[in-house]
Amino acid sequence: MRLRGALLLAWCVSAPCALACASDGPPRFHVAAPGATLTFVVYGDTRFTQLDHVANAPARRALVAAISRENPAAILIGGDLVYEGDAADDYATYQSETAEWSRRKIPVFPALGNHEFRGCEARRDDSPCLENWWRTFEPLSLRPYRWYSVALGDSLLALVLDSDLSLKPGSAQRAWLERQISDGDSDAHVRFILVLLHYPPVRDPIFPRAKDEAEVQRYLSARAPSLRTRVIVVGSHIHNYERFERDGVTYLVSGGGGAEPLPVLRMSGELSRLKTSVNFHYLRFTLQGERLTGTMVRFAPSARAGDPWSEPDRFEVTYHH
Repeated sequence: MRLRGALLLAWCVSAPCALACASDGPPRFHVAAPGATLTFVVYGDTRFTQLDHVANAPARRALVAAISRENPAAILIGGDLVYEGDAADDYATYQSETAEWSRRKIPVFPALGNHEFRGCEARRDDSPCLENWWRTFEPLSLRPYRWYSVALGDSLLALVLDSDLSLKPGSAQRAWLERQISDGDSDAHVRFILVLLHYPPVRDPIFPRAKDEAEVQRYLSARAPSLRTRVIVVGSHIHNYERFERDGVTYLVSGGGGAEPLPVLRMSGELSRLKTSVNFHYLRFTLQGERLTGTMVRFAPSARAGDPWSEPDRFEVTYHH
């Protein structure tokens, strides 16, 4: 990607830091690796709001606090950050409850989900909802873009998509996605490409498709076998956790950030084999050399005794020359 400038993020006062690189399209951010190991967190469906009936606020806050203790190099959120996208109060709740993230200068990179547009559908005008999102993440200077990329260290490229916009062949976002994957695969330093979007391309088949997320799986199934890099896809939307492998690509569902839980049947080759139906959680990724380790960190709010925290699923994605 040709760089024409760099903007130091407001929170970035010490290493590791994030840089926004301006170009002729969506921005690219860079999060420097603090050492040989880089840890980052991915999860979604947090639903920051003051409404009690649409989210489990104690679980949401417990996850936020645990992530603060992890002190990751970055946090990526796969959409449905808030409950109502046109409600400035929901974004204020996000900023209030994640104040410790800000204090620790942890950069947050959000994807758009369907709830980012909740309240704007009836007007058929997304602009008020998008304005709330852009304003909340003003240090990223995302406006007018709805998708972008993040380099985590030198060896992992994260592509943050908007699955409410077209991902069909020929669309602007799809052309960008294909170009980013080709460019990332051509970069000798990049070992892993992480695709983050709200609607998961692979998930429990009882849940209907939403928009064009199946196009992502279709493209990757054809493209991944010829790639040098390893690809990981993380979606949210389903308020639970799932893990799949398709055509050499690891697909994850991480939607346990606080929204009311949804049970899954764990069919069609789901690999975690969890027995629990309620799975509030986040994903801790550890990048070290040619190995990317993922750990599902689960919080059980109903635990009456003992430690409510567990790590019931762990997996590795290894780069092969």
